[in-house]
Amino acid sequence: MKVRVQKATQHLSPKQMEKVFSKVASYFNVLAEPARLRIMYAVCNGEKSVSEVVEMCGSSQANVSRHLMALHKAGVLQRRKEGVVVYYSIADNATVEMCQTVCAKIAQDIH
Repeated sequence: MKVRVQKATQHLSPKQMEKVFSKVASYFNVLAEPARLRIMYAVCNGEKSVSEVVEMCGSSQANVSRHLMALHKAGVLQRRKEGVVVYYSIADNATVEMCQTVCAKIAQDIH
């Protein structure tokens, strides 16, 4: 099987690619937590307040807040504050598309 090289990376040196691989692994590590995937699922159709995410995920506010912060720090989610209410939304649609593709594949395999 021949691997297709993406235009965005084909000009990079092996040393630069190692940096890319390290950052990709870190990014996937952030997504490798089911609670974080639930949070992404909760906000993938639009901005939600922390309390809305807590309700949708069925977890404690402390737990959800910890995961929201990790997703925000990784650049997966963006946030805005309105008064005392914090809202989160998807920062990068490519991540949502990737997660939806993988979830659809797994869901199809379950049936």
